Parts: sequence; structure tokens; C-alpha cells
Amino acid sequence: MRAAVLLLLAVSCQAAAQSPVTLMPEGSSEGSAGLVYGEAWARRGSNARKAFVIPWFSMQWSNGAFVEGLSAGWKLSEEVHFQYGPVIGLSTPAQGAGGSQLTPGGFVLWRVLHNVEVAAQAGVGARDGRVKADLALNWAYSIDADHSLVLQAAAGNDEGWNHRLGARWSWRLGRRHTLMSSVTGIRLAGSSAHAPGIERRSSVAVSAALLYRF
Repeated sequence: MRAAVLLLLAVSCQAAAQSPVTLMPEGSSEGSAGLVYGEAWARRGSNARKAFVIPWFSMQWSNGAFVEGLSAGWKLSEEVHFQYGPVIGLSTPAQGAGGSQLTPGGFVLWRVLHNVEVAAQAGVGARDGRVKADLALNWAYSIDADHSLVLQAAAGNDEGWNHRLGARWSWRLGRRHTLMSSVTGIRLAGSSAHAPGIERRSSVAVSAALLYRF
């Protein structure tokens, strides 16, 4: 399931970075739940691919607390265009360790323009003690009231350095239901591209999700 974890983390980061930043009434909350179907490499750098279905859940509260996929955190800033706070998520330990690990850290979201955002996140793996970091530039385009597109360019070092280019399309089916699809190209960089067991440096992950908003 490591490929599933990696893909869900990527989707979580992309979705969280482009979630509408609004001032919620005190004591209120909003969220979404659904299923994600995806396909990605079976393990990092593998020629084999794996398909899977996993649940999705996100929630945010007026006090700044949020859960987004496999991450949870707290927005400490009330400023709409600049937000920051602590976050804890899952990451992959150093190669050979296996499994996943908790990674406490922090995040910064800077909305440069109404549809352009820079998202940065960093943390330290609880098992391997390594610093994990991710930096993304997101551009959102509203096609109409029911359709939107998000493009992302990102770089990060989870198990090793990688570069990503992705696109996410959202279609609001009704007041409560949304269909989302995404495609993300991933390319290993630096020493991680030449690590033992790496069969290919590049891969493409695809996913589709049906969400119910409440």
C-alpha cells in the first residue's frame, strides 16, 4: 500500500493548497468524504504499477483546525492571503526501513494572487529523523460555476528528492457532490534517482474521486 499512501499524500497536498480560504462563522465546520480510485507505481522507482481504492475524508473548523486526507493541522493565522501553522502527516522512512511514519512539522500558504498560491511544508520523520520538505506553486482557473482546473509544479524530498507536475479537474455535480480527477507526473532527482532498486526515474499517477460535501 505504499504507492497508495504516496498518491493520497500528493492528492491531499494539492487539494489542501487549493481549498477555498474563507472566514467561517464561529462554531461552524465543513467537510467532505468519499472514495478515491488511483493507479501509481507499486513502489518508488518500480516498473510495476498498482491500482487501488481508498477512502477520503477532510474537515475544517472555524477555529482553524483541519484534517485533510492523511494530514491534520491548525491554521494559526486569520489572514486570508497568508496562513501558517503546525501540521502532522505521514511520510515514507529512509529507503529500506519500510512502512510509514508520523512526520510532525509546519506549513505556510501564501496566496500571491486570487488564483496563484505558494504552498510550503516541512517536518521531521519520527522514525528516521530526516527532514521532509515540499514546495508547490499552484494556479487555479474557474472554467464556470461548476468546473475548475488546478495546475501544480512542485518539488519535495519524502523518501528522496522528486519533481512533480500535476493537474486536477473538479466538476460539481450538485450542491453536495463533486467529481475530481487528477494526473501527476513524478520524476526522481538527485541521489534518489540512482538508489539501489530504482528501475525507472519517471512515472505518472492518476486518480478519480467522488466526494460528498457536508
